[in-house]
Amino acid sequence: MQYGKLSTELDAHTVGVQMYERKSLTLRELQSIQSLTDRPVQAAETLLNIIMEQPDAVYQCFLNVLKRTGQDDVYQTLVEGGYEGEKSENAKIRKYMFRNVTKINSL
Repeated sequence: MQYGKLSTELDAHTVGVQMYERKSLTLRELQSIQSLTDRPVQAAETLLNIIMEQPDAVYQCFLNVLKRTGQDDVYQTLVEGGYEGEKSENAKIRKYMFRNVTKINSL
């Protein structure tokens, strides 16, 4: 799944609320996502950018929330791509992946 498809399939509003309830997002981060109600792709990109800059535990929470909210396609793509955080060879792979797809998306 390319970044563009990832950002269109991700329900950032639902994931954001769940991550906030699990204390993996701050209120300010949640509000920045929720303020983009009428722009779901931008909300998803905002959430992905927030996750990219967080510790691996936040990424693990993100994966768990994807499963719990039935966003299996997004979850499977990330896991099959080797981006399971600490379970992968190197947690930096995750950040590298997000940074590169963000650069590609901005071209």
